[in-house]
Amino acid sequence: MYLGHFDVNLATCIAASILCAATGCVALARDARSPAYRSFAFGMAVMTGETIVSYLAMNASTPEQALMWSRWGLNVAALLPGSWLVFSLSYARRNFDEFSSTWKWALIAAFVVPVGLASLGWNNLFGPYAEVSDIGYWIMPIGLCGRVFYVTLLLCSVLILANLEKTLRATRGAIRWQIKFSILAAAVIFAAQIYVCAHVLMFSCLRSEFFGFNAITLIFANVLFIISGVRSELRDVRVYVPRDVFRGSLTTLVVGAYLIGVGLFAKLTVYLGVGMPALGVGLFIFFALLGASVLLLSGALRYKLLRFIHIHFLRPRYDYRKIWADFTRQTSSWVDIDHVCEAIVKTVSDAFTSPAVTIWLFEDSLDRPVLGASTALLPEEAEGGEKLAASLWGFVRDQRAPYDRENANGSPAISTELLKEAGIRYCVALSAGGEFLGMLTMGERSGRAFSVEDFDLLQTFADQAAELILNHKLFESLGQAREVEAFQALSTFFVHDLKNVASTLSLTLSNLPIHYGDPAFRADTLKIMTKSVEKIRDMCGRLSALERKVNLSERECDLNELISGVLSDLKVSNPLIAELQPVPVISLDPEQIRKVVVNLVLNGCESSGSGGEILVSTSSEGDWLRFSVTDRGCGMSSEFMDKSLFRPFRTIKNGGSGIGLYQSRMIVEAHGGRIEARSREGQGSSFSVFLPLRGQNP
Repeated sequence: MYLGHFDVNLATCIAASILCAATGCVALARDARSPAYRSFAFGMAVMTGETIVSYLAMNASTPEQALMWSRWGLNVAALLPGSWLVFSLSYARRNFDEFSSTWKWALIAAFVVPVGLASLGWNNLFGPYAEVSDIGYWIMPIGLCGRVFYVTLLLCSVLILANLEKTLRATRGAIRWQIKFSILAAAVIFAAQIYVCAHVLMFSCLRSEFFGFNAITLIFANVLFIISGVRSELRDVRVYVPRDVFRGSLTTLVVGAYLIGVGLFAKLTVYLGVGMPALGVGLFIFFALLGASVLLLSGALRYKLLRFIHIHFLRPRYDYRKIWADFTRQTSSWVDIDHVCEAIVKTVSDAFTSPAVTIWLFEDSLDRPVLGASTALLPEEAEGGEKLAASLWGFVRDQRAPYDRENANGSPAISTELLKEAGIRYCVALSAGGEFLGMLTMGERSGRAFSVEDFDLLQTFADQAAELILNHKLFESLGQAREVEAFQALSTFFVHDLKNVASTLSLTLSNLPIHYGDPAFRADTLKIMTKSVEKIRDMCGRLSALERKVNLSERECDLNELISGVLSDLKVSNPLIAELQPVPVISLDPEQIRKVVVNLVLNGCESSGSGGEILVSTSSEGDWLRFSVTDRGCGMSSEFMDKSLFRPFRTIKNGGSGIGLYQSRMIVEAHGGRIEARSREGQGSSFSVFLPLRGQNP
C-alpha cells in the first residue's frame, strides 16, 4: 500500500540520520574515554538506527510489514533510556562517580527492562492488525508489553530531564551560556518522547505519523547540539551537582501537569467527536515549548521579568530577606576560601543577572592578584586576567564606592578601553578591617545599567564578601600558627635525642681513663664522638628553623661569586649547570643566602635522583635580582603547592621534614624578597628567588 508523503518523510529521515551520526562521531573524536561523550555517541547511533527503521515502518505497503518494522523500531529504541540516562548523569558533572554508584540499579533497570520487554515480548508489543487513518498513516494498537514499554520509556524520560535540569541549575554565567543549548537539545528529544508516550498510552495505539514527528525533533535537537559545540569550542565544562534530583525539580511538576492536560484533552476530543492530526498537535506543542525554553534561558528576558515583578509587585525592588538568606546558606557551609569565593560569585551573578562575575584576591607573599573564583573564567584562563587585575589594584584600592566604567569621570590610572576589552563594566574593592583583600569585577548585566539601589546592594555584597574572606584568612593564619606551635612542641623530642647523645658520650668518657691504652677502644671512642657531633649538628640545623625572626648581617656581595662557591663546595652526583648573567652587587647576608642556595640545590638533587641535571641561573629583572634553581625531577602536584608548600612538616620526600623550604622562605622574606615555585608532576620544579636591588652598587 502506498500511503503518500514519501518524499517529505524520506528527506526528513535522511537529514535526521545524517545529523545524528555526525554529532555522535564528533563526540567520540572529542573524547572517547569520557562517559558523557561515549554515552552520547551511543545514543546518537541508536537514534540513527531507530530513524531508519521508523521510516521503513512509516512507508510499509502492508499491515504485516508495518507491524514488523514497528516491533523492530521498539527493539532499537529499547537502548535509548539507558544510554541517555548515563549521559544525563555524566554530562558537565564533576561528581559523576558519586551518581554512578547511587544510580547503579536505576541504570541497570534502564537497560534491562526495555530490552527485555521489546525482545521477549515481541508478539505482545502490538495487536494482531494495523489500520490506515484518514490521512494515510498506519494506526497500530499496542499490546500489554507495548504498554509497559511506553510506561518505562516515559519514566526514564522524566528521570533524564530531571537530571539535565539539575545540571543546568548548578551552572551560572558563561558556563551556563556554553552548555544550555546541549541540555536544551537533549530536553527537546525527551520532551518529544514524553509527548509520544502520553499519546500512545492515552489512545492505546501508535500512529506512524509520530515517526516523522520524532525525525523533525531530532533535526532541531542536532542543530542545538551544533550551536552548543560552537559556543563551548568543544571545551569540557565541569560543575558540582547536588545529589538530590527531584527536590525542587521543575521537570516533575511540568510533566505531571502535562499528563493531566493530555488526559483531559483526550477525554474532551472523544466526548465531542472532534480531533486534530497528531503530527500537527505535536509540532505545535514542540515549537511552543522550544521557543519558551529559549526565551526563559535568556538572561535579558529573565532580567525584564524580574524588573516587571519588582516594579509592579514589590517595594523595594530587591527581596533582601531572600537574598541574604541565600547568601548565608551558600557561604556558611564552606571552610575553604576557594569554595567561599565560588559561592559569592554565584550569588552575585544571580542577584544582578550578570553572567561574568570574578573575584581577584590580593596575596602579599606573591605580590600579584590571584583568581579566587569566576563565573566566566576557567582556571587556565586566569593568567591573562592577572595582568589586567594587577593594573587595577592601585585604582580600586582607593575607591570608596563601586566603579562604573561608563559613568566614570575618567582617570589616568585606569583605561576604559582595557576594561571593555576584558568585558568588565563594574568593579568594587574588597576591604575589611582596614586591609585591602582584593576586588570583585562584573561584566555587563542583562538589561539596563545599575541604579543607586543596585550600587548599594553591590557594595553590601562586597563588604560581606570581604568579611568572609578576611575571616577565612585569619582562620588559615591561626592554623599556620598552630602548626608552628606543634613544631615547637616537637622540639622536646629533639631535646630527648640530645640527652641520649649526652648519655652515650658520658658513658664513653667515663670508660676512657680505664681503657685508654687499648687501641681498639680509642678507635671506637673516636667513631662514637664523630657520630655524636654529626647528629648534634643535624639536630641544631633543623631546630634553627624554629626562629620566628631571621637576624641578618648584611654586606655588599656578588651573588654570582656566592653561587659559584656553593656549587663548587657541594659534593653531589648530579651535574650542576650554572648560567650566571652579569648582575649588580647588592647588600645581603651571604651566610643566610648560602643556606637558601644549598637547600634549593639539594632539594633538586633529591627530586631528580642520581644523574639528573640541576640548572642554576641568575638575572637582573627591573628592580629585582633573580636566581633560579630548576630540576627535571618528580615535580609537585598543584594541590600540594597550594596547601603545603613552604610549610613545616609538609614534604613529598621520604624522611624529610619540610623545614628546608620553610627556612628558605623566612630568609628571603627577611631580605625583603620573595620566593616563587612552579612545578608539574613528572616534569620537574623551578624555584625562583627575587631579591630587591635597592641601594645596589653599579
